[in-house]
Formats: sequence, C-alpha cells, structure tokens
Amino acid sequence: MGISISRSAKRTSPVNPALFARQPRDLQEEIEDYKRETVRLSRVYELHRKLGETLDLDSMLEAFSRWLAPRIDHDLVAYRHVGRKRIPTACSCHGPHRQRLVEAAQRLLEDPLDREAGDGVEGLGLVFQHWSLDKKGHDRLLLIHRNASASGQGELEELETILSDLRGPLERALVYEDLYEQARKDALTGLVNRRVFTERAEQESIQAGRYGKPLVLACLDLDYFKEINDKLGHGEGDEVLRRVSKTFSSMIRDADLLARTGGDEFALILPNTPLANACGLLDRICEAVRALKIGVGASQLGVSIGLAEWEKGDTFTSWWEKADAALYRAKAKGRSRVST
Repeated sequence: MGISISRSAKRTSPVNPALFARQPRDLQEEIEDYKRETVRLSRVYELHRKLGETLDLDSMLEAFSRWLAPRIDHDLVAYRHVGRKRIPTACSCHGPHRQRLVEAAQRLLEDPLDREAGDGVEGLGLVFQHWSLDKKGHDRLLLIHRNASASGQGELEELETILSDLRGPLERALVYEDLYEQARKDALTGLVNRRVFTERAEQESIQAGRYGKPLVLACLDLDYFKEINDKLGHGEGDEVLRRVSKTFSSMIRDADLLARTGGDEFALILPNTPLANACGLLDRICEAVRALKIGVGASQLGVSIGLAEWEKGDTFTSWWEKADAALYRAKAKGRSRVST
C-alpha cells in the first residue's frame, strides 16, 4: 500500500519575520566592527614598522610623533624613564615657544602636579596628558596637544589602547643607548674613550679653523703610577685612577673634553682657550694631583702634561704628536709639571 503525504504535512514551523528583520542590521554592525578593527590593526602595524626602523630614543619619539600627527594635533611628545637624567622630546615648534614647551614637559614629567608648569602650557592654549607605561610608573609619556573635539577625543581613547605597544620598543631603545654609552666610555673611570676623543678633537679643530678660536690639546701621563700600582696592588691602582679622574673632572668646564686614552694616560681638549690660560689650568691640575698625597715612599703620584695649540694645517695626528712631544719634555725636566 502506498503512503501519501499531504501538502500540509510538508510544512515546517512558521519563521518569525522579526528574525529576518534583525539579521541584516546585525551583519552590517559586525562588518563595521571588522572594518574598524582592521583599520586599528593597520595603524598599530604602521606604528610598529616606524618604531622598528629606529634605534635611539630621540628618533623613536620623532617617529611616534609623525605617526600621531594626522590623528591628534599636538606640539610635543616627551618620555621619561625613572633614574635617567635625560628626557627626550619630539617638538614640532621652534624658537621661544619650543623652549617653553620643552621646559614645561620636563617639569611635568618630574612632577605631574607642578601647577606652574601646567598653567604655562594652558596659557598657550594647549592641554597636556600623561600616562604611565608600566604599573610601577617607571616609564611615563607626556603629550601636549590642542583641545580635542569629540572626534579628537576618540583618537585619544584609541591612543590609550596602544600605549602598551610603545613600551617594548622604548625599552629596546634604552638598552641600545646603554650599550652605545658603554662602547664610548672607559668602564673604570666613566670618561670617554680614545675613539670618542678623536672624533670630538677633529670636530673641534674644524670649528677652530672656521671661526678662528683658540684650541688646546693636553696629553697627561701619571708619574710613578706603575710603582704605586705594583706595590699596592691592582685593586688599589684602579681606585687611584678613579680618584685622579674625579680630580681632573672637577677642575674643567662642561665644554671641555677629558678622556682616558691608555692605562695611566689621559687627554684633554680645551675649546676657545688661549695657550696661556691652558697653562694656568694645567698647573693647578698638577698641584691638585700632588695634594692627593698618594704614594709609597719616594714614589709619590704626580702628573706630567704636554700642551699644544692647534694651528691651521694641523691634522689630528700632527697636533697629537706636538702635545706628546711636549709631554716627554715635561718628563725630562723632572715630572709633575706642564710643558709646551
């Protein structure tokens, strides 16, 4: 016997029309959410690409500022890591306006509640915001920008979502700067090494030739250091080098450059300094080293110094040779003295 199925038996349960009415809107919202997320991820990728092309903090902040500029109208970005004296900034302004903003940024990163600095920023028609990039507040970012509109506020909120992406590249830059500094400094004394000294000496000689300013090079060699080092031990010898380095550093200007160029050898560049003035300074340095009263028996620490004024046509090598020859004349004349 055949089985017949009525037309009505084939019907399924009726569908709620409201379900179909909601689905297109829900799908459209999902598509819009997907588009927004795609744009956000594209921006984050672009930021990482720009940061990845830099190594040092200054270049990194410049790259971040350029990435941020189309989204938030700002005048300055600054970064501070606790324990670091230097606060790198990226500022798009010039002249006195720039100076005021940089000074205000440095003060606000030291103390976010510095009312005078905050009032100074607001007096320029600007606002500032700062964020901690880590839970302990060791890393802080400051942004000085124009008053944000409703759309601009959305950009600020988006910025806050990607701040964590900044921390890794900034930490990488900190490590790079530490390694860079270590490569340019003497590990024992903290003075610059011979390579840095040579680079700076060449730059200073170019400036002296261009502007006709006096420039003096001093070669310094400690007297009887080997005897003291052998008798007291290398540990004590290292401490002597540190003490002497501090003595030298305390007597020169910020514009001068002091380097440790060998075991007990040092060199000093004195920009914009006549030879007679340099002689007076180095005589006082000789006295300061004798006043340390470091020695064993007759072997009392001193320093012999040779001076040479840069002359037109000098290369670094010829200039150094003149100062080195003067140093040996100081040694030959009895040590612990200055010779030209």
